[in-house]
Amino acid sequence: MILFAKKNNLFLLYCFFLVAIFFYVILKLYGKAILPIHEWTMSDWLVNYEDGGFKRRGITGTIFFAVQDLLGISLPFQVFIVQIIFYSLIFFSYFKLLMAKKIDWNILLLLCSPLCFMYFPINLSYSGKREIILFTLAAYFAFGKMTVLKEKIFLVLFCIGLFIHEMFYFFLPFFIAIHILKTGEKKYTFWMLFFFLSTAIMGILFFFGKNINCGKSLDIIKNRGVVFGRNNIFLFDFWEAIEIVKKEIISYSLFILELAVEISMFLYYLFVFYRNRFYTFVKFVIISLLWVMPLYFLGIDWYRWNHIYSMLLLVILITLLPDNKYSNRFSFNQNVFKKRLLVFNILFFIFFFIHVQYDGKGFSLKTVMEYYFSKFYS
Repeated sequence: MILFAKKNNLFLLYCFFLVAIFFYVILKLYGKAILPIHEWTMSDWLVNYEDGGFKRRGITGTIFFAVQDLLGISLPFQVFIVQIIFYSLIFFSYFKLLMAKKIDWNILLLLCSPLCFMYFPINLSYSGKREIILFTLAAYFAFGKMTVLKEKIFLVLFCIGLFIHEMFYFFLPFFIAIHILKTGEKKYTFWMLFFFLSTAIMGILFFFGKNINCGKSLDIIKNRGVVFGRNNIFLFDFWEAIEIVKKEIISYSLFILELAVEISMFLYYLFVFYRNRFYTFVKFVIISLLWVMPLYFLGIDWYRWNHIYSMLLLVILITLLPDNKYSNRFSFNQNVFKKRLLVFNILFFIFFFIHVQYDGKGFSLKTVMEYYFSKFYS
């Protein structure tokens, strides 16, 4: 009885911890929304059709413009409201996914690993972008019973998602895997329809879409009350980005290492507790990495791609867990808590946090080291 009460108290503290993360993220996003000068995250949402016509990612900015014209709501505040909605849905839907399964403290620890939920507060400079829609869509697709109606709704939402951001396409295998795990069937018709619709939309965006910035985007958005600094999507140059990767080859090599570490923790968990599903998971990891690999050549936001991959891989991992027969409460299994996983996760967190300070904030490696040593010895 005492042990049960202790476990409940710990779980309650864990829930409070997640709630604290959520409100911290919302508070920081609000701080970003009221800045006089905006950068990457805001510009990511405000790509629009007004400058040059139809283009990839232009649907969100166009909708925000229409709402501003109709209701007079400022663009930053609209983006902030959308971020609140989707972060709320992410925290709620991932928790509902866990509630539907028999869980343990190891999977709760993986939820708070650096490339999953702890990424939100660590890398707030680049959080709140359009991948939050992708996370919500994945959790929706994985939760509950898979029906024909749900399949149709998903197809519509995913196709709309491609117009929001084309990177959705590079995570297509995750949704096929979720469908297989939920149905236990090989519905080739649905998969082929999903693939061909997505590929057709990608073709439309590639062949008929204009450049993200056709020359007037910054002026159009400035006239609507939003001013950008130098770092924004409208001034992004692919070849300059390639030079950045070459210059920061060590940092980008660390991104590869970090993704490998995150995947290894997932694999370790399955190998220890659900070995019968381990090799299926390994096959999926290989296939999904091959599918997502072009994204790492097309965009330099490797930490972002790592985060998206890890969040979606976590959905696959949760889907593999045994079902919970109680629909209204969490059910813990008898899996032993692996303290070594906790220690490893803490060390990984420290490593990733320092790396983000170096890469995301533009500090030199020497500056980062001096900063942290000064904290220890001051």
